Amino acid sequence: MKTNGFTSFLFILIFAFNCNAQEEYIVNQTKFIHKLNPSAFGMNQLNRIGVLRNTLKINEFSTLTNSYVFGTLGFPEKNFSIGFDINQFSMGDALPISSNSISVSYVYKIQVSGYSFLLPAITGRFLSSEINPDKLTFGDQLNATTGQVLVNSSDPLSNLISNIGYADFGASIIYHSDVMMLGLSLKNLSRPNHSYNKEDEDNKLPLRISVQGGYEFDLNPYERRFLPRSSYLFAYMSFVKFGNTMYMSLAQDFQLGEFNIGFTQQMGSVEAFSVNNFGITIGTAMENFDFGIHYNFPFKTPGVVFSPSMFEFSVIFDFSVFRRNNRGLYKRLQIDNYY
Repeated sequence: MKTNGFTSFLFILIFAFNCNAQEEYIVNQTKFIHKLNPSAFGMNQLNRIGVLRNTLKINEFSTLTNSYVFGTLGFPEKNFSIGFDINQFSMGDALPISSNSISVSYVYKIQVSGYSFLLPAITGRFLSSEINPDKLTFGDQLNATTGQVLVNSSDPLSNLISNIGYADFGASIIYHSDVMMLGLSLKNLSRPNHSYNKEDEDNKLPLRISVQGGYEFDLNPYERRFLPRSSYLFAYMSFVKFGNTMYMSLAQDFQLGEFNIGFTQQMGSVEAFSVNNFGITIGTAMENFDFGIHYNFPFKTPGVVFSPSMFEFSVIFDFSVFRRNNRGLYKRLQIDNYY
């Protein structure tokens, strides 16, 4: 897709900046809390690997894609866990930009009381982002008389475009029991430069502050027959402030035995808060595997916000001895493996 250079360049900067703020558009946060708060890698010190793939449909011609891989390994005898994640984001034909990031987190476990734990963590991250200038067309490449597009451009802007690469670090903490959790995470602590303009050295990413909270309700404490024995409702909320932008995510996740159904709502703000999408999640657990799909319905409020449709698919494999010995237990906020 060929677009006007100046307009494309500005749009790339704005869109890429917002993608960074939105955690590369992962919506199903209840199963991927560690993407927003790396301390969650250490929750119950489980050993897991997982993949997620989502697509965000801008229009009938343009689709953005995001691929995410994570892994976590617990060391109960040493009271710590190690987590990593890899993310690849591409704007496809919409814009000539792609980014790759890798993060490694160290999470330490502190027992506060018999049933509550504190999980402080530090995270190191490296990100690279590339622009393909061959897909940009600048004004001096257009021949208004013949309609031809010239190969080369002498526009000064074309020489200012450069790729991005930087290292960063963050800190986070989670307090949780077997029924509730509270979390705080700080990212971009080193305030890296995130400009595609090689002459701009002051476009530093603002600090990203995030707060998370969740509570898990036992829907069948007396093991009534009308519900599976393992039936829970996990109510979750996250709030993020990133520069002048704020957004909030809500989720209600019902676990009914092996089957899972959930609902999500997201709100965003630049000047005023507004709801920008609704979604539904369906999943199932089979032995040590957890499969899930999520769909965000397109939502538009004229003059306020536009949210395109999004589809997510995820698979998580838990190879912990704890999971093998506790088949049929699908509680989110578990603490049994700590002991």
